[in-house]
Amino acid sequence: MKNNTVAALIAMASFSPLLALADCFNQPNPWMVRVGVHNIDPTGTSHTAAGDVQVKSKIGPTLNLDYRICDNVTIDVLGALPYTHDIRLNGSVVGSTRHLPPTVTVQYHPLTQAAIDPFVGIGVNRTFFFNESLPGANLQLSNTWGFAAQGGVDWKFAPSWVAGVDLRYIQIEPNASVNGTPIGKVKINPLAYGVSVGYRF
Repeated sequence: MKNNTVAALIAMASFSPLLALADCFNQPNPWMVRVGVHNIDPTGTSHTAAGDVQVKSKIGPTLNLDYRICDNVTIDVLGALPYTHDIRLNGSVVGSTRHLPPTVTVQYHPLTQAAIDPFVGIGVNRTFFFNESLPGANLQLSNTWGFAAQGGVDWKFAPSWVAGVDLRYIQIEPNASVNGTPIGKVKINPLAYGVSVGYRF
C-alpha cells in the first residue's frame, strides 16, 4: 500500500510543470463548493483467518471543496459524513463499522471553456475507522493511506453553477484484528460514484 501511495504522490507531482504556466494562481473565481450523493461500493472479498469478509455498499451525502490552480488544473478535497457499513463473514452479516474517507485529488480539465467539461484525476486517501462492532468480540480496523483515481464530467448549466457525475477508485485496505489477534487485511477498495451540484465563487 505504501508503494502505491508513493506512486500516487509522484503522479500528482507530474502535474507540477503545468503550475509554471502564466495563468496559475491568478484564476477568477477559483473556488467551488459541491454537494452530492455517492455510493461507496466495495469491490471484493477478503480471505482472512476468520473466513471470507465482505463490506456492504452504502449511499450517503458528500461535500467537495475545489480550488482551481491553473486554467486546467484543480485541487479537489472530498469530504463526507461518516459512512456506516455492514460487515459480512462467509455471507452473513456479523458486524459493522463507521469510517471517514477524506481524499485529495489533483484534477486535469482539458476543456474548461466548454459547457461540457470532462476531467481525470489522481490523488491520496486517508481513511479513519471507528465504532467497529462485532457482537461478543472486539473488532479493530486500522486507519489507512491509499491512492485514488477519478474520472468525471461537469455540465455548466449557468454562469456559476455546474452539475456533475464522477467515479472514483479508492484504495482502502485496513488490517483487521479480533480480540487483539490479527486476522488479515480487509481489501475494501471501493468504487465511489454519484452526482453533485457545484457553485463557483
